[in-house]
Parts: sequence; structure tokens; C-alpha cells
Amino acid sequence: MKAVLLGAGASYECGMPLVWEFTNVLRANVLKRLDSKLFDFRERPEFRVQFESILKCSNLHYEQMIGELESIYLARGPNSAVAYNAALQLLDCVQILLFEDELRTAPMLAAAIPDYRGLQNLVARHPGLDIFSLNHDQIIEEVCGHFEVPFRDGFYEGQGSRYEHITNFKTLTEDQINHANFNFFGRKDYGVNLIKLHGSLDLFAVEDKRLYLKCAPISEEGFGGCLRSLFRVESHSVSVCHELGTRSVRELIVRDRDGEIQFFRRSLLSGAHKFKGHFEQVAPVALFEEFKRRLSGIVDLDVIGYGFGDAHINDVLASWLQRPESRINIYDPHRDRTPAPLEPWSERVGIFKFGLTGYLEPYSDPLTRVIDRGRRKALRHSRDKLRATRLAQWPTT
Repeated sequence: MKAVLLGAGASYECGMPLVWEFTNVLRANVLKRLDSKLFDFRERPEFRVQFESILKCSNLHYEQMIGELESIYLARGPNSAVAYNAALQLLDCVQILLFEDELRTAPMLAAAIPDYRGLQNLVARHPGLDIFSLNHDQIIEEVCGHFEVPFRDGFYEGQGSRYEHITNFKTLTEDQINHANFNFFGRKDYGVNLIKLHGSLDLFAVEDKRLYLKCAPISEEGFGGCLRSLFRVESHSVSVCHELGTRSVRELIVRDRDGEIQFFRRSLLSGAHKFKGHFEQVAPVALFEEFKRRLSGIVDLDVIGYGFGDAHINDVLASWLQRPESRINIYDPHRDRTPAPLEPWSERVGIFKFGLTGYLEPYSDPLTRVIDRGRRKALRHSRDKLRATRLAQWPTT
């Protein structure tokens, strides 16, 4: 059995940022707003200097910055409360900026979409394919929709009527999550089981986490429908916030079909303490348990664009590799050697120096590969320019 694990690099070719690109964008946007009301240092004004030094530290990427703030909170010192609030607000900034990035790069995804057509044949050869994703974007959902590859993400359709005036939603109830009653394809079905481990831009908890909502496209909208569905949610919340004259952190203020105020809690998971139990998280832990359960039935795992920076993921992979039949194939254009956490099993770790489109290329039509060379070259040039623009927002030298 084969499965796929996606990291940030899997979305690189269609415009989404790698960690240091995004760190520069976040750093530049937050630092220029320190004198606004975005962050509240009134109770501990001296903490602002420490917070600014964390943001300016060129050795820290954005998840490490959040991790530094989390560690200050966990130390239970005098700045514990303000550091906790700053971490929450910074995570909110991450969510908003990632959403803006996905909106801005949608044309690049549209131009790159032919390079993902191999997904059809990949799924045909490996029915009920599990794709585990560490990403928060909706790239795979859009690719599946464009090529009419059925996908299920564990959520059930047609049960979000209380909020359907905002957009289409799929749902999971607290009881379904607690009993691991997810909506996935069987091993003989043509389709993708998409399991997002770190939350998603379009996944929310509501009603005291008794109900989870995931945005669903309106079928007649076609390509970009997933992103438009999320845009409707964000726009609805902005309107409600303007009406009320207030805003919230880590949640969206909305009105249900009866006009009552409700709170959509964001699910994006970031920082240095994921799945350690130190902080409440909205992204269902049960999906991480489902990942571990499903991995136990896999022999070949294709890892695309993951930098092996998450200890909780690395621990699972290391445990899985202790089985002699397990093998990992890493697809990363910049990797030359086995990642340190996997070195004891390096003889069963393959390294291939290309990304997601290169991974899918053998599954596509050879003729289209030749025809598409010029378009791909232009896309690479555009992507390089975008990377340079992001990195220039906060020069490190």
C-alpha cells in the first residue's frame, strides 16, 4: 500500500510560501504595526521590546517565534499572560497572511494546474489513496476538483444548514470525532482520502467544539470554488465585526441563520508545542490518531516537500520505519541526505530531487510533458520572482 505525506514544499510551485519566505512576510507586516492596536502591551509595556527582538531575530522562522512566546508563557513568569496573548495574535496574523497569499497566488495555481493532471492516474493505480497533509492551504482540494478526482476529508456533506446562508459547509460532530467515525473512501474506491493534520484555513470549530465545519465549494462555481467559499466566510465575519464595532482573536464572529452571534474558532496549528497537550488546539487530535492508524497499513510512503521540522511527525515516521517492510521516498529538490531523525533506517529512505509536479509527471501523458515545457519555464521564472519579492520584504543582511 502507498500513501503520500505533503509538506509546505508541495505547494511551492503554485505560489504558496516556504517557511523563510513566509517568515519575512509576517515579520515585515507585524513590525510595521507594533504602534497600532494589533498587539496589547498595556499591562506589561516592557514586554514590547522582548517581543520585537523575537520578531527581528533572523535565526527564527515564524513557528519558532510562536514557540518562543509559548515558552515564555509556560515559564509562568511575570510576562506569561502577555506572551500568551501575543502568541495568539501572532498566530491570527499567520492565518490572515496565509489566506491573503492563497488569494494572490490563485492565478499562479490556475496556470500550473495542468502539471497536476497525473493525480488521476496515481489514484487509479492506488485506489483509496491516503494523502496526509501538514499544509493549511486548499491546493489539493482544488486540484482534485479540477481533474474530477473524488476526495473525502473525513467530513460529511449536507449537515451545516444552520450556517448555509454564509457558504456551503461539510461537518463533523464531536461524537463522530470521539468515535473516529470519519467519512473516507475504502481501499478499493477511486478517490483520495485527504487528512489534514495541522488544521486548515477553511476548518472551524463552533458551538463549544461540538461541531466542526469545513468550507465546501458550490459545485457550479468550478475551479477556485474552495477558495471562494472561504472568502465568503471571512467576508461575512468582517461585515459582522463592522456592525458590532469589535473583533476577536483566533475566531471569526458570525451570525447563524436565526441571527444569533456565533464564533468560528480557527483551526490552524503552529508553534513549537503541537500535540504536546500544553495548549488547547482546535484541529482535531483524532485526525492525528487516524494518521498513525492508517500509516500502520502502509508499506511505501512518498514524502513531498516536508523539511522534517516537526518532532511529533518525525517520531511517528521513525516508529513506522522500524518495521522492515516500510520504505520512505523523499521528494525535495534541495535535499542531499537522509534527514537526521531517519538516519538509522537510511537504507530504506530514497531521495529524489524534485517536487510535487515532478512526482506526478510519470503519471501524466508523455506528449503533454513536451508541450508544457515552455509554460513550465515561464512559471518557474514567475515563482522565482515571487520568492525574491517575499525575501526582500525584510532583508537579513
